[in-house]
Amino acid sequence: MASGDTASLAQGQRLSTAQQEALRNRLNESTLVVATSHPTVSYFAVTHDISAALGRSEHLRLLPMPSEGGIETLRDLLFLRGVDMAIVPANALAQAKVTEPLGPGLLQKVAYVTRLYNEEVHLLVGRSVKALTELQGKKVAVPSDDGSALFTATDLFPRLGVDIEVVRAPAAEALDLVRSGEIAAALLMAGKPLALLADTPKDGSIRLLPLPFTPAMDESYVPAAFRADDYPTLIPDGLVVESVAVSAVLMARYGKGAEDSVQRTARFVPAFFGAMSERPLLNRYVKGDVNLAATLPGWQRLPAAEEWLRKAQQQQALSLQKSFEEFLRETRPPGSPHLTAAQRKKLFDEFVSWTRKSVGETDSLARR
Repeated sequence: MASGDTASLAQGQRLSTAQQEALRNRLNESTLVVATSHPTVSYFAVTHDISAALGRSEHLRLLPMPSEGGIETLRDLLFLRGVDMAIVPANALAQAKVTEPLGPGLLQKVAYVTRLYNEEVHLLVGRSVKALTELQGKKVAVPSDDGSALFTATDLFPRLGVDIEVVRAPAAEALDLVRSGEIAAALLMAGKPLALLADTPKDGSIRLLPLPFTPAMDESYVPAAFRADDYPTLIPDGLVVESVAVSAVLMARYGKGAEDSVQRTARFVPAFFGAMSERPLLNRYVKGDVNLAATLPGWQRLPAAEEWLRKAQQQQALSLQKSFEEFLRETRPPGSPHLTAAQRKKLFDEFVSWTRKSVGETDSLARR
């Protein structure tokens, strides 16, 4: 909002017709609506955190919009008026690409901005369940408000050859039902460690069941693992429980008919990527840094995001080259023999390798 309009509103003054129209245009040009999830699920909170990190600005404003999760969030991005972006789980994107439940041409209508973070799949069972196959025909609870967990349950178990009955229940209640033996398992999705499991008694009444990762899952899931430092009351020291995780992907409208939305998103990308590069924004949801350069095979990246990454890579290369030249000046005494192109390249490659190792493989682009 322009300063004059802000002052008028603060002083209780009535806006003129011209001021109203100007304000309407500014707000609609600078506000992006992001379809997320139920307000109690992480995608909704993530959008709030990103918005807060970007700060209050008349040029950029994010509004998280509750959605059902899973493919329904992708549906809202495609068809709901005014939605610019959405946080969609990678397994829902993979299924939508193959089965085309929302119609053909999906890959030309949306583009990805970046992978945000992974959420591990927690499959919790009681004392009587020893193996995944024992869940055949049994009830598995997913949180009532988590559409992405529901989608994952209906997508993952068929891949594993296990037929289950999905029931909905609040997460804490679902765990109680597992402990009592009323249902066989509960499936929860969240970045580890899940706060709900922090006070789990160390009595064996509930445990994490391993979930195998197979190569056929590679577009939908990534390998994951739980250890004792993640859940000390559930996992003995030295034991690793394998699982799978689902990437939360920031998607944007793209293509014919989405030109206004693309312009708004193009203004968002530099501010968001810049903020992500300067400080961790999502540390409530992920351990470590977000890899902005991570790709989503089979999907196009939003051009504004591709351009930001290209420029960042160029800046990184120039910075590294400058550091290398300074290194040569400081380490090679005057009168040293002239380096051939091959010798110079070999030294530069060694310098790059040493630089990356010295900062723990944390380069300024891919790990930010």
